[in-house]
Amino acid sequence: MPILFAMVPAAVAQPQISVPAEPAQKLVADVIYNEMQDRERDSFWEYRSERLEAGRALVREQVETSEGPIFRVIEQQGAPLDNTARAEEEQRLKTLVEHPGAMDKVRKAHEADEERLRRVMEMLPKAFLFTYDRVESSDAVRIGFRPDPAFTPSGYEERIMHAMAGTITVNPRLKRMIAMHGVLEQRVDFGYGLLGHVDQGGTFEIGRMQVSAEHWKTSLVEVHVEGKILLFKDVTKNQRETRSEFHPVSHEITLTEAKQLLDKAAGGSGRELASVQR
Repeated sequence: MPILFAMVPAAVAQPQISVPAEPAQKLVADVIYNEMQDRERDSFWEYRSERLEAGRALVREQVETSEGPIFRVIEQQGAPLDNTARAEEEQRLKTLVEHPGAMDKVRKAHEADEERLRRVMEMLPKAFLFTYDRVESSDAVRIGFRPDPAFTPSGYEERIMHAMAGTITVNPRLKRMIAMHGVLEQRVDFGYGLLGHVDQGGTFEIGRMQVSAEHWKTSLVEVHVEGKILLFKDVTKNQRETRSEFHPVSHEITLTEAKQLLDKAAGGSGRELASVQR
């Protein structure tokens, strides 16, 4: 028996990874600051998007430009576009590129989304209490968050966000966000429910990935929320989008050049794609 025990190697001591020395609240504030700084840098990218919304599955190639993001649908419901759908996509893109002002609506919608996200990001360190939850590795620490009762939210968005609790995973060395997951812990009523509500149990998830030495991009957005605002506006949203294959593009890229990249991703030139109309 002693011989058998001698043959069993001693357990290898695993290095202990401790939580960062700085308070979780301070680390999150630094992470959010870095995220905001990154968003303000001039940085445009091309990437592949897989989107599922209202039972519709789309694969899109998207290019960011100074006039707003422009995309081409590559697949729909798990299959390449047929000739009719390809012709419609080509015409839609041609209109955006060739007609002055055609991108105005796209740009304004994009800017509104960016502004909404900026407000939410800035709100996080002020509206929530953070505590270390779990150390996953030397480059990944999970932090729990819950509403700070001392914070008074204003407006629909802040009230909805402030009713959430969840976790945020960060890289403590680079001080960047890796992921965030939240759950709406209670129903939010507006005007005692007369003006609207958002149901308890709604969830959201965000994933981030490093795409260069300085830049991180959103790789996952998943939202499941149900409710109504101002009696008639349905705010139900069930959406999942993953983004991958990030490639930097010139900050001076034009819409014409962006479309050429989209044409290439679709497997042909604009002329070849347009030919499906004939």
